[in-house]
Amino acid sequence: MLITINKQDAHASELMGADTVKLCEMQGFPPRLENERQSRVEANIWGFKAEFAIARLFDLEPPTINVLSDGGIDLWFGDTSIDVKFSNNEYGDLVFDTEKKFKADIAVAVGKVGGNTLRVNGYVDKAFFVENSEPHNYGHGPRLRMNAKQLKPIERLWYCLMTKKFKG
Repeated sequence: MLITINKQDAHASELMGADTVKLCEMQGFPPRLENERQSRVEANIWGFKAEFAIARLFDLEPPTINVLSDGGIDLWFGDTSIDVKFSNNEYGDLVFDTEKKFKADIAVAVGKVGGNTLRVNGYVDKAFFVENSEPHNYGHGPRLRMNAKQLKPIERLWYCLMTKKFKG
C-alpha cells in the first residue's frame, strides 16, 4: 500500500527530525548513525514520515519527539502498541537489533518510495517475527530480519484492530 503524507506532516517530520538530533547533541552524546549515505537528521525525518503515514492510515495520534527514548513504541491504537520500522528500500526488510528490542505488540514495516510517498509493506507481532526472522549482518554486526514478502498484509492488521475496537 502506498501512502503519500501531506505537506503539513512532511514539514513536521523535518522539524522533529532536526530537533531530535539537536536534543541528542545538547545532551552531549552523538546521535546513532550507521549509514554513511545519509545524515542522522535525514534518517530521523524519514522515520517520522513513516510514523505519520501509519498514524494517518489508522487515524491515530501523530508521533511526538521523545528526548531519551520511545521505549520501542511509536504509536498506540487503544491498548495495542505499534513500532514503525522504516527502511530506505521500498521493499526493505523488517529489522531489529535483537529479539529483546521488539518491545511493541506489533511492528509495521514501511519503505521509502520518494518525496513524501512511502510503501507500507506489512506487519507482524513479536512471536511471528521471532519464529520467522533470521540473523543477518548488514555490516554493523548481527541483526534479525524478515523479508518484506514474509510480512502479513496491512489490511489484516486493520481488520484485527477494528474487530478488537468494536468487540465484534
